Amino acid sequence: MTSPARRLNRVAPAIAACALIAGAVFATPFGAAATTPDPSPSASAVPVPTTATDASSPVSLALAAGGNGVIAPGADLTVTVEVTGASAGGTVSLSIDDSALRTSSSLSSWLDGGEGGSLVALVTVPAPTGAGTVTLTVPAAQLPAGLGGAHGLEATLTTDGSDPVSTRSTVVVDDGITSRADVTVIAPITSVASSTGLIQPAALEAFTNDTGVLTRELDAVVGRPVTIAVDPRIIVSIRALGSTAPDSAVAWLQRLESASNPVIPLSYGDSDLSGERQAGASSALQPTSFDYALDPADFTDVDPLIEPTATPTTTAPATTSPTPAAPTVPTLEQLTDWDYASTTIAWPRAGSVTAADLPFFAASGYSASIVDSQQLTPASGDAGEAVQAVATTGEHTVLAADHAVSEAIQDAVAATTDTARGQAVGELAASLALAAETGGGTAESPTPVLAVLDRAAMNLNSIDQVVSTVQALPWSAPGSLDDLLQRTPTQTVSLVDGPQSDERVTRIANLLLGGQQIDAYSSVLSNPQLLSGRHRADLLALLSNSWVANEGGWSVATDSFNEETATTLRGVQIVEGSDINLLSSSAPLPLTISNELPYAVSVIVHVTASNGRLLIDQNDVGVVVEANSRKSAQIPVTAVANGSVTLSFQLTSSSGVLIANPSPVAVNVSADWETWGTVIFVVALVLLFGGGLARNILRRRKERRAPSVEDAS
Repeated sequence: MTSPARRLNRVAPAIAACALIAGAVFATPFGAAATTPDPSPSASAVPVPTTATDASSPVSLALAAGGNGVIAPGADLTVTVEVTGASAGGTVSLSIDDSALRTSSSLSSWLDGGEGGSLVALVTVPAPTGAGTVTLTVPAAQLPAGLGGAHGLEATLTTDGSDPVSTRSTVVVDDGITSRADVTVIAPITSVASSTGLIQPAALEAFTNDTGVLTRELDAVVGRPVTIAVDPRIIVSIRALGSTAPDSAVAWLQRLESASNPVIPLSYGDSDLSGERQAGASSALQPTSFDYALDPADFTDVDPLIEPTATPTTTAPATTSPTPAAPTVPTLEQLTDWDYASTTIAWPRAGSVTAADLPFFAASGYSASIVDSQQLTPASGDAGEAVQAVATTGEHTVLAADHAVSEAIQDAVAATTDTARGQAVGELAASLALAAETGGGTAESPTPVLAVLDRAAMNLNSIDQVVSTVQALPWSAPGSLDDLLQRTPTQTVSLVDGPQSDERVTRIANLLLGGQQIDAYSSVLSNPQLLSGRHRADLLALLSNSWVANEGGWSVATDSFNEETATTLRGVQIVEGSDINLLSSSAPLPLTISNELPYAVSVIVHVTASNGRLLIDQNDVGVVVEANSRKSAQIPVTAVANGSVTLSFQLTSSSGVLIANPSPVAVNVSADWETWGTVIFVVALVLLFGGGLARNILRRRKERRAPSVEDAS
């Protein structure tokens, strides 16, 4: 959406004419331009004291009509023009478009710098030097005759030697507007961009303390006629901590639960739904498990809001003391469960949707999709027909977020000065008047209007003023989400594709590919969700729409994530060894497996031989390797013939997923060495014992002959 600051420096073709008229005004007393009647004595242009500013800062303007942008017929028009930046003085002139705006699209075109009707220069006053505000009052007699409905306003700052600077806004002349509109406002509650699937405890404590961003967001909307669209990641992050969750975070969750506001969920992490489809996902990604983050010890004594449902236990005999049930951790369903007003609304980022995304959303369980009205056109082709809040395109229901109303509300909550906020509130009044008029709503049957705030709107402090404006205007009132969802669409619209950039889609596709590989690879764990659940949650955090405003940071984060994914996929490997000399006919061959994952893995070693010289006695050998360790496996083989054999080892999970690519090992089979070695050993043994026996016999014979010789002598 375009903020007031981004509408500055738009110089319409009529500015030149305005400047010429202003020149005539400059030459005469204030308000005495020949083209308009002299202002009455009450007409005033009151400069407000200026404030110091940086001389190098660009000049910009904000323009706000009094009375929240609404005046009665015959009333004076009072506006405030705020100058920021290094103004060198000059003059500020005010012009009004004497042709009424008729549709929301014409309003958006006017605010974005498009051509309007005839701009009439009204008053010109001295501009503040530096920065400051001026108040311009135009007497009713000086306004063009016949004004009624919404009209464009333009303020222009003219200085010597510089190009004119202008800004645009609106004023509504309430000449008896009878149309009515009911406005349903949806405000997102999200967290800051992150690459982790769960918000860390320290961050949760900071976000939910008295001045934290989540506290401010909730403070702004609780108890007001606003539908809350909450990121489930916030809820799960608090619940997953159990009894260790920060007190402020638990209190925040309790406030959300007790709020009277309707609450709907965003996708987990507020992930980019349309980006997922355009990158090739088959359905919208959801978290699969948070087991990796849950500690049973944290769920022995926790608040009922985050306590898992107790597992029934067998009743103990009355004579024995009951044994306390072992603590259990919450299931995925328990962590994500909430009393939502609806869970079937897809809310992709504004301007990012294509027609092909809608069937994808429907297949993912979403029965309706929020789409910015600028992407929708009535199928009738009637340029004057307004896009209804509930419509159909093909077989799909769309909830059309009124672009002009949504932009005005967004600008109001994002404004940093009273004048900028007043400018946005005035534009809100005009956009609601046009929505009510073009929708043909009456007091009995108001036109439903849907307005949504941008995901980047983390400061919702001005929502009160927005709600008060909606309630105070005679042609609008707060609407109900339930009433909107129960409406039967009667209009058919066409969707103008708004595909995301090729670079972003390619990056998302790479992330999805890594996720698919991790899902398969995790089958090596006894509990695959410990690995795949963490990866999926982190992936959804990286796909968050909150990253869109920081493309550079997102590129760095996704590159790092892809590198981590690649490292994980190399976590279990066969340790490369040297060639093997097999000198026996049968023996177990050693194989070392390394596991660098933080979890124990169970793998199957598959062995194949390049020829028949070796027989693999057991082709598949199961091995369990503990976390961050190595383990040896023994592969039994039998030699059939001598020669060279290449053994190919590969690792798979029990479900057959390849974990490590084939690793070849050369084996030199010399099985005859065993036979000949045995023969030589036996012969040597025979010779050894035979020689000893022969020597012993000869010695004894010699001993027997010796006495005979002595007797003879």
